Order: sequence, then structure tokens, then C-alpha cells
Amino acid sequence: MGKRRNPEQRMARKLDARPPGIPIDRKRSGIQLESTEAEQLGVLPDECVRVKDSMSHQVPVVSPVSEVGEAVRLLKAFHLDTLLVCNESTLIGTLCDRDIALANTLPSEAVHRIMVADPSYCFEDDLLIDACALMRTRGLNALPVKDSSGRLSGIVRRPLRG
Repeated sequence: MGKRRNPEQRMARKLDARPPGIPIDRKRSGIQLESTEAEQLGVLPDECVRVKDSMSHQVPVVSPVSEVGEAVRLLKAFHLDTLLVCNESTLIGTLCDRDIALANTLPSEAVHRIMVADPSYCFEDDLLIDACALMRTRGLNALPVKDSSGRLSGIVRRPLRG
């Protein structure tokens, strides 16, 4: 007959077979435990989402010398309210439909004359909850996202109310 082990011995055996990096002393239960990162940041586990996981990588951009008429066509074609103004991959400003309406300018005017220079932005590794808070406090519908080297990598958009 085989040797019978008590439940504590079986549990110890399971813990010995655990993948590396999982602490033994942490109790296992039926609920999902907070990650160490979430605990350190002081947020709930579902709030520990990074901007890079929710941003759009496909971002229509215009150059500062583009015409306002071209920007309007892009806004309509992509059903957007904000465009990013870039020199190659360096963010230099934003242009939204409201800026165009308030400027009351000719379609042949250059974008750099009416864009918002030095816009707010966030980084890919920032928490999404922090990016949303920044958008809310500054009244933004879109927030450009930069990578760790400071180059434009995407955009986070707030859902439009329908």
C-alpha cells in the first residue's frame, strides 16, 4: 500500500512545485490578490493599467506648415476632434476643431498660426487613471503619449458623449 500524506504535506509539496518568483508565504485564496505594483502605487488592481495598454498607435498628424483646410479634411475623414502637430516624430502642438472655429481663419493659413503650442502629454508607462485625471482637470478630449525617449508614440482619447 502507498504511503498516505496528510493535507499539510500535500500543500507543502504543491508549493515546492511552484513557478519561480511566486512567494511561498503569501496565502492563496479564492479571491484575486492585489499585485505588488498596485500596492506600491496605492491603487486598486484594476486601476493599475498603463497608458500603453489603452492608447491608439495610429495617430493622424499634420506638420506646422500644413494648411488649415487640410487639417479640417483630416478631422472630418477620421471623425476626430483633435490632431497632433509634429515635426517628424517630435510633438510641437495640438489642433482641435474648436481652435479652428475660434480662429476664423482662411483654409490656406498655416496650422502653426492657430495650434496650441507646448501641449500637455503623458508617457506610455504612466497609469491610465492619472492620464484621465489630467485630461479631466485640463478639459482635454485627447492626450498625446510619448515613449521613454520623448518621441510621440500615440494618443489617449476620452470617449465622446453621444
